Amino acid sequence: MVFASQLFSSEEQERAFRGRVEGMLRDGEPDLALAEIDARLNDISASPFARLAMTVDPDSVKVTGWGSIGRNIESLDLHGQPISAVSIDFADPAAAGRVSDSDMKMRPVLETSYYCDDVYAFSTSDRATINSGYGRAGSRWQGGYEHLDREVNVTGLDALYGAYHSVLPHMERGELTELADYDAPRLCAMRAAVLLHRAIARAIAEEGLIRPMAILCGSNDDYPYFDAPVTSRAEYDEATDAQAESGDTDEALFTSLATLAPAAPVAQVRQVSSYQFTPETDHVSGRSLRHRFVRELQENANDETGEPVEEEAKATSLFGRLFRRSA
Repeated sequence: MVFASQLFSSEEQERAFRGRVEGMLRDGEPDLALAEIDARLNDISASPFARLAMTVDPDSVKVTGWGSIGRNIESLDLHGQPISAVSIDFADPAAAGRVSDSDMKMRPVLETSYYCDDVYAFSTSDRATINSGYGRAGSRWQGGYEHLDREVNVTGLDALYGAYHSVLPHMERGELTELADYDAPRLCAMRAAVLLHRAIARAIAEEGLIRPMAILCGSNDDYPYFDAPVTSRAEYDEATDAQAESGDTDEALFTSLATLAPAAPVAQVRQVSSYQFTPETDHVSGRSLRHRFVRELQENANDETGEPVEEEAKATSLFGRLFRRSA
């Protein structure tokens, strides 16, 4: 592939930039990653691709099919160790036989992979430990999924995703005339990857998970090859505990995925395992206990004073925790 760039003096410098952006995602800072990319896009704002990238509102990017994750986890749990991590990844559209339409738009190809602790200790790993599982040759859990499907999709990225893949063959052959025209499509692809990461975080915050677990977002043989945790099990548990303590949590949120539909058969079924939950592996959340404790205190206070007890402070929301912002 021909390398040309107005922004980067070499392929090594471009890779270093991608590494810095990926590092922000791995640190749980997707907004900083987005700002880093947008700053470079502003440097080449005369490029049509750069203008296209900047027109995509981050909040317009949404994940669809989220309920399939809970249903598949329930089915997989019946056949072996519990699922402890899910990764939602961009996949190579060419391998899926997908091409851009006449407007250079293409619906992204996403693959959802399900993992258990046999391949990596996700259930006991914090963000730093998960990050230590990534290496130059890929993640330690690469290829170790229990199930793979394409039931989760994303809306709002068709223009960015399609534009990059439409111009990619011309970039590879060195047919573009302006140096910035090589940078802008790459930045389009990077921006799409960060926006998917953010959209997954929003889905976690708004729709919840069947239980606390690690959720990852990456690329499967598709540029820019970002791979990072969106949330760890501990982070999700901490965030939901905080919401429960604030008194504004609907407990149904955390079981909604499990009750959407009966467990459905999956394409790849594991051998039945002798694995049993133990006190070390079974997740005992303090969320309900704390919520009940706060409620009982309030009821007792109401009995004594006749007036409801107001909370002195509102805990950081789940959405804020996942995006590393204050509520």
